[in-house]
Amino acid sequence: MATPVHGSTYSRSFIDPDQYQAAIRGGDSLYSILGRGVFGADLRSIEVGQVKLQRGRETLPRLAASGMPANKVGLLTWPSTGCLPVVRGAQIRPGELLCLAPGMQSHHRTSGSNEFWGIVMDASELARAARDFTGREFLVASGKVLRPPEDLVSWLHSTIQLAIRVSKATPQVLSSPQAAKALEEALLRPMIACLQYDDTPQESLSRSRRAALAKKFEETVEANLDGPLYVRELCRMTGLPGRSLHKLCQEQMGVSPVRFLALRRLHLAHQALLKADTRSATVTEIALDVGIWEFGRFAVAYKSLFGESPSETLRRRAGA
Repeated sequence: MATPVHGSTYSRSFIDPDQYQAAIRGGDSLYSILGRGVFGADLRSIEVGQVKLQRGRETLPRLAASGMPANKVGLLTWPSTGCLPVVRGAQIRPGELLCLAPGMQSHHRTSGSNEFWGIVMDASELARAARDFTGREFLVASGKVLRPPEDLVSWLHSTIQLAIRVSKATPQVLSSPQAAKALEEALLRPMIACLQYDDTPQESLSRSRRAALAKKFEETVEANLDGPLYVRELCRMTGLPGRSLHKLCQEQMGVSPVRFLALRRLHLAHQALLKADTRSATVTEIALDVGIWEFGRFAVAYKSLFGESPSETLRRRAGA
């Protein structure tokens, strides 16, 4: 007898970008706001059988990193044709989908508000479903940007929209094994059809290598944020000449190495201020802990990004 399929859903709103990124399946610790404003996001997750669907909405431009688990595969798509992201250095165009392969790591940046839909599942389960539905297997290529026919993309999008509507209007339906099984299959069929569409070139080795180099740069920065760090040292640590490092960061992250370093320190300071023990913590100590020494420039840059001074964030924490 087949194992019964069960479903569940939850939705949550966020005002803290780090909590939001941590809740995204495949997200990691890097999430940097790139534009001033009030951050807001909501995340809806739907699980039916082996399929995990997430819809995320964000209000501000940002740079984020993602990392797929070693045993998971997926597909990322965007319902809007407006403000589409740059992923792994490639501008996503209307109707394009991104393959998420096991262990794949990427940088995603947006220039405004953003909505994404992601479907993730166990790699072996997807292979089994592909054999059952189509009689053949396929390899999910890391970073491949798919351009399926419009009817396939519309089929996928309409099915995702149906799942979201059901989860919002009648979430109790997902507790029915029969309904959950039907929705799981309804999501799998267009997902597999899009992934098996092979009239799209693979991601080039050079672009894949640049994505890996950008991840190495990010990890190098994260490991050395507690003290002074200069571009010359970053070049030595990453093995890249200064010009090449600058070009890589602009392509993959949309900012210079110096700006990326400053953003990470500002965000770490923001996190620390929000979590600080206000009875003993000071802005100066927190700034020093994340390698910030120029306090006047720090206060100006912090307020420009977060809309309030560091001391105001600390006072807000005290009043929480």
